Amino acid sequence: MNKRKMSLKEEALQALSRGEWKKALECFRNHCIQKPGDLRSRLKMAELLERLGRKEDAVQMYQKVAEAYVSDGFIVQAISINKMILRIDPSSTDASERLAHLYAKKIRGEKLPRPLPPVPLFSDLKKEELQLLLSHVRSKTYPKDAVVCREGETGESLFVISQGEVAIIKQTPRRQEIRVQNLKEGDLFGEFGFFIDQRRHATVKTMSDCELLEISGNGFREMIKVRPRLKEVLQDLFRERVLDNFLALSPLFSSLTFDERRKVMERFHLRRVPERTMLFNEGDPPDSFFMVRNGGVEIFTHDGHGKRVTLALLQTGNIFGEIGLLFNRPRMAGAKATQPTKLLEITQEDFRACLLEIPSLQRKLKAVSLKRLSRTKELLSQEVIQKAREAMV
Repeated sequence: MNKRKMSLKEEALQALSRGEWKKALECFRNHCIQKPGDLRSRLKMAELLERLGRKEDAVQMYQKVAEAYVSDGFIVQAISINKMILRIDPSSTDASERLAHLYAKKIRGEKLPRPLPPVPLFSDLKKEELQLLLSHVRSKTYPKDAVVCREGETGESLFVISQGEVAIIKQTPRRQEIRVQNLKEGDLFGEFGFFIDQRRHATVKTMSDCELLEISGNGFREMIKVRPRLKEVLQDLFRERVLDNFLALSPLFSSLTFDERRKVMERFHLRRVPERTMLFNEGDPPDSFFMVRNGGVEIFTHDGHGKRVTLALLQTGNIFGEIGLLFNRPRMAGAKATQPTKLLEITQEDFRACLLEIPSLQRKLKAVSLKRLSRTKELLSQEVIQKAREAMV
């Protein structure tokens, strides 16, 4: 039986695995003559040229590949290659300028060779903003089965996958690991720590060789000083990626459609409060309700003997204060920040506007809130303080 003839690409990959870089380069070059549209192979050629010390040739090849990615609309990949070029030759700006020019055409509504994919964050930037972002993005490579970050670690950077695939892994209370989902090219992760508490809420492991773009929180803060509008872009990303997850998991808002949740999201505004701030007292008139973005809030009341009773210790994602607004009655409990806290607040006026725009929301809120009222009264009458911590106002 005749042995199947090995393709040029297979020869190149085998030579690469053996460390025969010159032979691998020659095989990749011949392969790309036959298949010039194989950008991954052309990228391997650029990497080999760099390894062989032919930096000028490597830069030229990287530029050609980046140009091809840009023309096809693969923005994240083009940004990643641009960072490789700048690593070799910091004075080279061709790819960066071409990339920004493409975005300018998009903003003007001109027809592109290929529609730009809706990459989170990048797709909302203007030409000058994108150029500024490029200076703060780091390109990082990881081999297969590498851990990018671990659940519980400190971290506030955002990652965008430019090449490869990663698995998002969560740990159960019994310390078992469960794969939640896989993310591929163009997907973003790390937003929870970036926006909320500077901690990793999942372990991220590579399923293949990966190229990632990393944007640090400090980098974005520096960018906002130069381009204040970027704060609006971040706020939009926060609403889309984090706040919508909160609402989708909340018993109050989970039954709403994405468009209805977006109407609610647009009504929230950020409020920062220091530790021990009294948000409202029992008996106060209702003027707003809140969601904890990060930090902590104690909900408390007093029993028939005047003894203080903690009803709940609220953390990220918890909602409180809506009962007074919904039933137009004074606050039934007090609320106090237990640490420096960021809150998302909806005023009474915006709350009423939401109820008018989304009739089903009022019915859902009443049903959930009546259960809370019933549970709170039961807890207080029985004076079961430990179980009262599970209740919410």
